Formats: sequence, C-alpha cells, structure tokens
Amino acid sequence: MWKVGTSIDTYGHDEALIKRRTALADRYAALPLPASPAFWLCLESVDTPLELLVRCLRDISICKDENMRQRILHIIIQRTQTINEYWARSVLQRMALPSTERLALMGDLCADLYEHMLRALLDPTRLFWEENFFHCLFFERKHVYRSFMMREGCWCDEHGRKSERIPRTLVSRLDQPAIRHSGETYLLDLEDEYAQDMLQAIDASDLLRFVLRLPERLKTVVLLLYWEERSSKDVAHILHISDRTVRNRLQEALKILRGLLFDQIEGE
Repeated sequence: MWKVGTSIDTYGHDEALIKRRTALADRYAALPLPASPAFWLCLESVDTPLELLVRCLRDISICKDENMRQRILHIIIQRTQTINEYWARSVLQRMALPSTERLALMGDLCADLYEHMLRALLDPTRLFWEENFFHCLFFERKHVYRSFMMREGCWCDEHGRKSERIPRTLVSRLDQPAIRHSGETYLLDLEDEYAQDMLQAIDASDLLRFVLRLPERLKTVVLLLYWEERSSKDVAHILHISDRTVRNRLQEALKILRGLLFDQIEGE
C-alpha cells in the first residue's frame, strides 16, 4: 500500500493524493519497533492518522499477534466512539420515540456500525481504508443506517420496497401500561408459553445443570429471568443492554438448551 511511484498514472497525477500517500508512507516507516512502549505511545496519540492504525493492523508481522490486533482495534474504536455516537444520535432524532427507546436504538445502531467497521478493517482487500478512513466510514454508516432502518420497519426505498417489520411507532410496548377505552390503565400479563413449557418439562436440578453450561452472557440472562424472576426490562437495566438484546440472548439460550435436552432424551 501507499506505492507512490505506481500510483501517478492511476490517479492522473493527482498531486494532493501523492503527497498524502508519501506522508503516510514516511510516518509508517518511521514507526518505532512494534510492541515497544514507544510504538504504543505513537499509536495512541490523537495526532496519529487512523489510516496509519489500519495499516499497522494489517501488517503481517503485527496481525499474527492477536493481543496486538485487539489493542489496535480498541484504539481505533476509542478514537471514533464519540463521533459515531454523535452520528447515531443525530440520525435517530427525527424518529418520534420516547427518549429511552431512542437510546436503546442508538446503542443497537452503533453496535451494527462497529460490527461492519471491524469486518472492513480486518479485510486486507478493503485497501481504501488505508487511504481515507473517514471517507470509508461515511459510506459504511450509510449502508448500516439503511439496513438498520429496514430492519426496524422505518425505511421505504424509491422502488416501493417496504420492510416487513411493523414500525415501532405503531406498536405499544408490552412492559408499559395499556389504556382502556374508559381511560383506565392496566398492565399486560404475557408470557412465553413455549419457553415456560420447555423449562418446566424437566426436573429443575437437571435444567440448572444445563443452564450453567451456557456462555456467560446467555447464562446471566436466563438466571435473572427464570431463577430471580426479573422482568426483561430489569435484566436490560442490570446488564446495561437493550430489551431487544435481552430477547435475542434468551432465544439463543433456549435454542442451545433445546439441543442439550434433545441430546439427553436421545441418549436415554
């Protein structure tokens, strides 16, 4: 990357681009020895271009060390966290939602962006991230936002394609009081009957043994919901995640538990 001599014809003698590539190549060549204190001090400096961090991330001598890769990724995420959160907050302001719901959506949108961003950064074929980081980030945001809004049921394109999901603005939240025609409020008492039947179908001690074998992030959700009898909203608050994440983790946990229970039944 940053091959100045072979890029002149390709980019039509673009002097500004050549100067930029030359500067990046010079700074990369001047980096201290990888993994040295001076190396990390340089990478953690706010003056270090993000393009240089991406180049270091993809360097063969560095990417073989998983700890170094993770540390560089952490620096990149940390450097972009504030501007990404500001972007997510700005694009969701136009949605008529309660502040708590908008905050949960902002977290989900940022999570989607970081997932796509990390994939791009770890893909050595996505060379332009080493040329202009923020230009790539801008387009990544556009794609992520469109996919996110389609999933949330809030996007229709010019060709008439519509999301199959009901927009949140048209759906009453189940953990909030409902209003009767008389104006009286009442709480909805709904349960996941399938999950309840599955969890009650076997001895509790056997079930707990299987639950404790789940990954930590799934085990915590199941224990809080079914052993401590917490609500989904309480679990989301305790774990600092959205209600939707709680539901997703529960579904993932139940899928694993069904497989474990099926294997046990088949073995008997």
